[in-house]
Amino acid sequence: MTLEQLFERKYYFQIDSRKIKKNDVFVALKGENTDGHRYVEDAFKKGASFAVVEAGYPDNSEKIIKVPNVQEKLLSVSSKIVNQNAKMKIGITGSTGKTTTKVCLKNIIESNISTFATEKNYNTEIGIPISILNNYSNEEVAIIEMGIQKKGDMENLTKFFNLDVAFITNIGTSHLEFLKSKEGIAEEKSKIITALNGGLLVYNSDSIELQKFVKSYKNKISFGQKVNSDAYLIDYEYFEDTTKVHFKTFGKDGLLTLKSYWSKGQILDLLAAVTFSIFAKIPIDPFVISEIKLPESRFELIKNENNIIINDSYNASEESFFSAFESVEKIQATSKILIMSEIKEIGQDDKIVLNRVIEKAKEIFDEIYFYDKEDKYSFDDVIKIKEIKKIEKILNSSKGVILIKGSNSTGLYKFMQERG
Repeated sequence: MTLEQLFERKYYFQIDSRKIKKNDVFVALKGENTDGHRYVEDAFKKGASFAVVEAGYPDNSEKIIKVPNVQEKLLSVSSKIVNQNAKMKIGITGSTGKTTTKVCLKNIIESNISTFATEKNYNTEIGIPISILNNYSNEEVAIIEMGIQKKGDMENLTKFFNLDVAFITNIGTSHLEFLKSKEGIAEEKSKIITALNGGLLVYNSDSIELQKFVKSYKNKISFGQKVNSDAYLIDYEYFEDTTKVHFKTFGKDGLLTLKSYWSKGQILDLLAAVTFSIFAKIPIDPFVISEIKLPESRFELIKNENNIIINDSYNASEESFFSAFESVEKIQATSKILIMSEIKEIGQDDKIVLNRVIEKAKEIFDEIYFYDKEDKYSFDDVIKIKEIKKIEKILNSSKGVILIKGSNSTGLYKFMQERG
């Protein structure tokens, strides 16, 4: 049995032995902290039908499928499946907004053409192939979210996928710790162009660091807030349960009404999807767009009797904080409260960045709370919270609008998920 045959026979691939169900295929991956080969026997005890392992594994039974490199084989097989079957392959990268852009694109395109998109935020060299092997069913369009963390990550993905369209949503400070500068991030993200072979590039013209890397590429369209972009955001307003957006694409005015509240960043992600669809002559149904359900914990609106909670706890960067602040500033409320935590993966300048974020927050919010269980930081005019349970009291007793935002690993996201 080969990996290709397992895909054709619709087996489910699983990389976590604890989640194995009967007849699943266990994929033994080597990681920094563990080695999946140690859990092969556990997977079989839980009902796995096959295990994909690397050459040298000491079992030669029919249930064992040996390959030279498991991770490389996953990418090779999954990319071959998509490259050979999808008529349009779309890759999405960027510092923020990848998942939202993917969701918007999928909703617009799939009302016209069969469309696959990698699930959730599965955007790594592991998540992408697993998502394809488990979910791709020969759809005509394949949308692949491509995340990077360090130098070389994008090249490792683009050498496998032949893209027809590439999106660069924006350039920010996410993963600054590993890529050292915004220019370094722009350089790495822009390597998605190498997978295009003359295909269409859709990029954010507001990202200054990106310009030098896309300047010479001919087949491109731009979106953003600059009036010289092919598409640009003019304004947006919040009403009771909707967001109204005014924009211009290729010289024509556009208006859309969106359910719930969308942040400025999310609106720009939608604009990227709309701009491409107009350019590619894919029909756009305003009703379909109005019904788009955004990924959870990204500017998620929770209305209560005494307040409105905006759950933006999935992740954070300096830029996404500022985008959220600008959006909250537009909301009419008796008071505005910020509950925040630190920004991870930004390197040694974390205190400087947090200071900038907090100074901006002071212009908009009446109260600022900083969740810091490790007691690492101290800021003027900011109330520190060391115990996460105290956040519940603030959410229950405060009136007005409450924005809750911070890096995923700080615990705010998990807290909001468990809160329900």
